[in-house]
Amino acid sequence: MKRLKYTFLLLTIGFTLLTSCNKNKSSIDVEESTENYALFIVTDVSTNSGLLVPFTEMPSGTIDVSKITNGLQLGSTRSAGIAFDGAIYHTSNTAGDAGIQKFELGTDGKFFDAGFIPTNTQYAGGNMFGLATKTKGYYSNDGLSQTALQIFNPQTMQRTGEVDCSAEINKIKAGLTGVVTTSFGGFVVERDGKIFTEVYFSDKDKNQVVDKTYVAVIDVATDTLDKIIVWDDFLLLGYGFKNTNYINFDENNNLYLGAFIGNFNDPEGPYFRTIRIKSGETDFDTTWSIDGSKDFKNGENFALGGGIINGKMYVKMMGNTIDNTWAGLSKLDYYAYEIDLTTKKLTKITDIPVGYWKSVYGPSVFNNKPYFVVENDDAGKAYFYSYNPQTKKSKIEITVVGGQPQQIVKF
Repeated sequence: MKRLKYTFLLLTIGFTLLTSCNKNKSSIDVEESTENYALFIVTDVSTNSGLLVPFTEMPSGTIDVSKITNGLQLGSTRSAGIAFDGAIYHTSNTAGDAGIQKFELGTDGKFFDAGFIPTNTQYAGGNMFGLATKTKGYYSNDGLSQTALQIFNPQTMQRTGEVDCSAEINKIKAGLTGVVTTSFGGFVVERDGKIFTEVYFSDKDKNQVVDKTYVAVIDVATDTLDKIIVWDDFLLLGYGFKNTNYINFDENNNLYLGAFIGNFNDPEGPYFRTIRIKSGETDFDTTWSIDGSKDFKNGENFALGGGIINGKMYVKMMGNTIDNTWAGLSKLDYYAYEIDLTTKKLTKITDIPVGYWKSVYGPSVFNNKPYFVVENDDAGKAYFYSYNPQTKKSKIEITVVGGQPQQIVKF
């Protein structure tokens, strides 16, 4: 078997470059009647600390970080949160400790601590969690178990059990060489009563030793593993950041799983891929995928995204091929694109200016328009541009002064 040397060292290299330079049937949908929003902003790129700022409507205009009075200071804001049932769930507490942190909005218009579950995730999956119902969520914690996905109650913020997946994981492990640890992560998402999450197989140095992608399918009603499905290539689906918009649904409830990093030993380098699980199914759709290095004429292979609306996916993509040296990521070469999901035609959105790769977030959709983060050479400023798919026109919606915007969340 080809041995995949995908390590956290490489993640660290990519992360250093980062800091230097819709509705679907899932029960985690935000109710349309809610009008609260929040914005995660990194204010110190050396520590990734920053603010979680609430808004009573979709933010717009200029947001000057120095004038924010209702922001909650967080030890880590690089990874944004999940909106669910009127609260925001984040991957760390205010001090930056890893876990599941629940924030609610108080009557004073500020967020407060509504519960925290610490996690001890050491391996490739990262600190991942997802919400299924008002009283049930799932998370990875290989410090407790390398073969069980943990269960918690979002209302009480207490661990309530686990889903034992050891039989199937050990069966796969028996056919591999060099596996020392297993873990869950990359993404955890619910659709139609099923939880989907990636399963990792690592050696003693946390290197991935597989050349396939394994995704566990778990039944929410019974908290049992249905099966583990396999894609015949390794993809780090979701990458391990929450709410990054690499995992998306279209209007027909098809689930799209995006990866901007794949097999680093592939001669073509790490490359942007998207695969899908069609509505009503629990197996990969083997008739469809997007492979940036093969499907796009210039070999564009590094993209973050993306939000989906009306059969189109929206991504931020480097204009040139990126290899496993990461050298190209420091260039001013990061553009907004529209991808037709049927034809795979790639269209550059030319009135959104070129930027640098700094924010880890793909475009998200609000009010039927994708929003793109743009960070260029404008000193001290970053932007959200919206794109109107009907008029094919873009405009600046938000200007952030004195901080690095990460993600807007509606809750």
